[in-house]
Amino acid sequence: MEIGWNINIETTNGVVGLWTSWMGNGLKIFYPLEIKIPDQLIMKILDVSMAKVVKNTNFGLRLWARYYSKRLETDEGRVWIDHSGVHSYGHSMYIINDGILENHYAGHSQTNTIWTYEFNFSSQAEPDAPNNKRQHIQQYTDRFIELLIEVAKTVGEIKAVNIDSGLILYTPETLGSRYTMSKDGGTKYCYLKEEDREIMLRSGNSIIPWVTVIRYPATSETLTAKWLKEKINSFDNSENFFNPMPLVEHFVREEQLYHNWK
Repeated sequence: MEIGWNINIETTNGVVGLWTSWMGNGLKIFYPLEIKIPDQLIMKILDVSMAKVVKNTNFGLRLWARYYSKRLETDEGRVWIDHSGVHSYGHSMYIINDGILENHYAGHSQTNTIWTYEFNFSSQAEPDAPNNKRQHIQQYTDRFIELLIEVAKTVGEIKAVNIDSGLILYTPETLGSRYTMSKDGGTKYCYLKEEDREIMLRSGNSIIPWVTVIRYPATSETLTAKWLKEKINSFDNSENFFNPMPLVEHFVREEQLYHNWK
């Protein structure tokens, strides 16, 4: 899949999720509050170090997040990564449970979160400030997948992996007539169970009419980064149409507010 997909791993002690931005400029891992993941593990897998305060035009010095990368060689700034039990945004981690789509809320104060800094403030005047341009964040995707698996195996024994397409992947037409359909309020669901996986389609809106969740049974022994990367790369949501303009306009306004606040 190109962008916007999510991975939600079921363990015996809760759900651990990886969220990716549909714009390609953000990565987040969510895991239960009662679990503590050491800084050393995060820094080793992500190849970052504990951040120090850096030059800032407004405050003199500023600590943008908990960790940062080395200075980018082809651009200004660094990739900054934070880790906290409090996060500004909330997200949904969807899993399929007994033929029903469950929503596990993540972010805010509901989970621990490890995330790349959401905005770009790097410049010639601030060569150590956050840079979240897509080409730099995407270089961390494989490392976040590896960290996701290590965190999940720390949380508990692995039960299953749920891959959420984020954007359109399948539609009822591509599933054929093999699915069963249900409805909850204004949301429609199409469910299909095969030998090695379960598929659930959830109806969306005029921008993204259908979102797909695929559940694969797994264990702590069978779940590897290599297996997970191959699954993600085997899907293709790059050619399915959706209208991104309302979301683009929203994020442009949000970023402008942050720049004005800065």
